Amino acid sequence: YLEEFVRAAESRGAKIHWARDAAEANAIICGLAAERKARVIVKSKSMTTEETHLNTALEAAGMQVVETDLGEYIIQLADEPPSHIIAPAIHKTRGQVAELFTSELGSPPTDDIAQLTGTARATLRDRFAAADVGISGVNFAIAETGTIVIIENEGNIRLTTSLPRMHIALMGIEKVIPRFADLEVFLKLLPR
Repeated sequence: YLEEFVRAAESRGAKIHWARDAAEANAIICGLAAERKARVIVKSKSMTTEETHLNTALEAAGMQVVETDLGEYIIQLADEPPSHIIAPAIHKTRGQVAELFTSELGSPPTDDIAQLTGTARATLRDRFAAADVGISGVNFAIAETGTIVIIENEGNIRLTTSLPRMHIALMGIEKVIPRFADLEVFLKLLPR
């Protein structure tokens, strides 16, 4: 199925790179970004990139990486690892986020959730507009069509994958499913 996915994806214009481990994956991605002379990279939440420590590799190569998932962005500003796979900033109170936004973003002190999310949204919109490369994970890769499926709930992934001139998707081989018809089952299972 992996080979079928590669053939189908490449027939539609995708370029596939193979990596044996995290270090090789990070080197490939850093190389692709360097070829584009990327300075700013926007990233959607991805457990695979978290596992490979991609941000550290990109930053060591002189690139600025901006997490675009709200929870991941909060954690990045706090310089902390995520505390939960789905809710990375669940351990933060609204007051802590307010203090963080005031100190790191220069926003006026407030603990109003709408104002805090508005501050994050405005800051991130500027980053999306300035980004040279967008990086995402992959929820599913469909062998028969060469399609990748990425599921979101904030709208940040659409901006990450469509505004920058280059989109890089990092996935493990376990993401490949045989047919488009199989996707229905997996889409029901994922949120559960």
